[in-house]
Amino acid sequence: MDTKHSLIFEDTTTKLVRPKQTIQDLEELYLNQQTKRKEFEQQLNKNRLNYGQWLRYARWELDHNHDFARARSIMERALDVNIEHVPFWTSYIQFELIHRNVNHARNLLERATKILPKVNKLWFLYVQTEEMLKNYSMVRQIFERWLAWHPDEGAWDAYIYFEKRYDEVDNVRSLYQRYIREFPRGEVWLKWVNYELQNNRNDVEHIRAVFESAVDWLLEKNVDEKFPEIVGKWLNWEVECMEYDRVNGMRKLLLDESKFAFSTSIRSALYDAVSDTEKIIGDKCAIEDSITLKRKLKFKLDIEQNRTNYDSWWSYIDMIEKDHDKYQIRQAFKEACSCVPQDTYKSDKWRKFVMLWVRFAFWEEFDNHDIDAARYVWNECLAVIPHKHFTSGKVWIGFAEFELRNDTEDGLTKFRKLMGRALGQMNKLGPKRNILEHYIAIEKNLAEWDRVRQIYQKWLEYTLVFGQSCNGLVKEYLEFETSLGETGRCESLLQTVFELIKNEDASSSFDQTEMFNLAVSFFTEEMKYDKIRKLFRDLVTSNPTTDNWISFALFESTIPTATQLDQFLKSNDAVLEIEVGEEQMENTRSIFKEADAYFAKVHDVEGRKVVLEGWKQYELANGDERSVTVVQEKLPKRVKKRRTVDGIEEEYFEWEFPEATIESETSPQPPPSINKFLANARKWAENKQ
Repeated sequence: MDTKHSLIFEDTTTKLVRPKQTIQDLEELYLNQQTKRKEFEQQLNKNRLNYGQWLRYARWELDHNHDFARARSIMERALDVNIEHVPFWTSYIQFELIHRNVNHARNLLERATKILPKVNKLWFLYVQTEEMLKNYSMVRQIFERWLAWHPDEGAWDAYIYFEKRYDEVDNVRSLYQRYIREFPRGEVWLKWVNYELQNNRNDVEHIRAVFESAVDWLLEKNVDEKFPEIVGKWLNWEVECMEYDRVNGMRKLLLDESKFAFSTSIRSALYDAVSDTEKIIGDKCAIEDSITLKRKLKFKLDIEQNRTNYDSWWSYIDMIEKDHDKYQIRQAFKEACSCVPQDTYKSDKWRKFVMLWVRFAFWEEFDNHDIDAARYVWNECLAVIPHKHFTSGKVWIGFAEFELRNDTEDGLTKFRKLMGRALGQMNKLGPKRNILEHYIAIEKNLAEWDRVRQIYQKWLEYTLVFGQSCNGLVKEYLEFETSLGETGRCESLLQTVFELIKNEDASSSFDQTEMFNLAVSFFTEEMKYDKIRKLFRDLVTSNPTTDNWISFALFESTIPTATQLDQFLKSNDAVLEIEVGEEQMENTRSIFKEADAYFAKVHDVEGRKVVLEGWKQYELANGDERSVTVVQEKLPKRVKKRRTVDGIEEEYFEWEFPEATIESETSPQPPPSINKFLANARKWAENKQ
């Protein structure tokens, strides 16, 4: 490679640098300017909305040619493209200001603010320019012209801040007066208040006049969220001035609900402001009243945020009741009871809502002593409850008790009618235990036994229809009839229950074991042992398990003999104590034998073994050595046997009863089988021959 090509290669690896152009004469300068201008013009012809290109073109004319006329011409051409383009106006004005062309800048600002009077940025730039030039009278004129266009609050704040910087107090106050007429809001009043407190602290009369004007204006025109803050500042300022009488007077006036109808949020904020001053100058009673009012407002605010917040309703009514204003209390109850939950099931909201109705009715009855009003409340409560989905036992019971205690002539009739209506609702919703139990308790107190039976029967009917458990109800019904000595009715009830158990549709509502034990307990107390035997016989027939057979057998030992029963009846003993005699043991053994025969017949080895084990335990406890031996001989023995499974011989254990062994010995024996090994050996010997 030669030297020339080597140098070229090395130069291409370095960073490219624009070569410097040296202009030798005016002709070359004019040529260069024309070329550059042509390039700019070509770019602008392609995209006239490229304002960056316009600015670069104008800046080139200023920086390289110092040609202000051409630069302004370029700027004006750009404005002709879009005269409302604010960034270009500001750039144009800043060009003039940078090069100290103040009059040109003023002219541009005048044009800009006349063409775009609603653009705050141009007005701010105009004001800033004149203030930098210390032309303060001109600044005020510009602000006044700006305010004539009704700008937003930023313009007013800027004007006030300008006057404030130069301590023009009268001008600031005059501006605030105009500012409030333009924007009659608490926020503007608060700005004026803050200005006076920060800058004119010693001018007490004027500050008080501003506070009074602010509060009066807002109370008359529009109380907004800044009103409590203004009041709080006023109260704190009056406390600093030790004007305690004024503070107390303002407190009483502002907290009087009959004077001003503030919203709940405003009133709550007012109480917060007042309580802050009461902590400083208030006495114990005033502080307690303030706390009470704050709590009351808190509950009211919670209610406004959520109309179905029944906890807050309850607490709010508690607070109102302390004032003993019957009209206000009734209105609060009505308003609370008008907020019906939207749930279609018996939710917690519905339960709390119903309790508000109950409390309303109790208040009308016991506190207001208006029976008719209370009756109206109960009826309205029943009308509100969606009985298609659910009902409320508390309301039915409360209304029925209300009629019972307030109507001496027809109270009982009205009570029964209401309970009848409640029972009617159960056709769709199912039984309500609290209603039925209360109805039964009242009728029991009146000794209306037939009515009690009707209610129990209706209850049992509803329970069966809706597929609910009837065990506790049957037990309760049976105890009721037993307490009246109605043995026949009890037997009829139990018979009906066992018939229903046999019915597949109704059997799911009963626990057969529990009902059986209940019947056994009843017939045992009545000493009707034949009935119990029949129950056990039916049980082992329908469900012949080992437990049922053993229970049947052991029951026979609990039945007293005729002699034992006669002795008990002649004695004064309260409890019948039964000694197991020969008769009971023979009856028990006969049941065990029957159970043994049954399981032997059905070839249930495990069941038979369990029965014999139970029989053996019984003989050990009650029998003698001979009877134990007899049962012992019946027990099976564990025998090892062999069998072939899938060509593989294996050992297994089997329970074998004695009679099975005797039968196998007396029956003809099959020829002994030859195991697989001997068979293979014989086959090998035959093949070898």
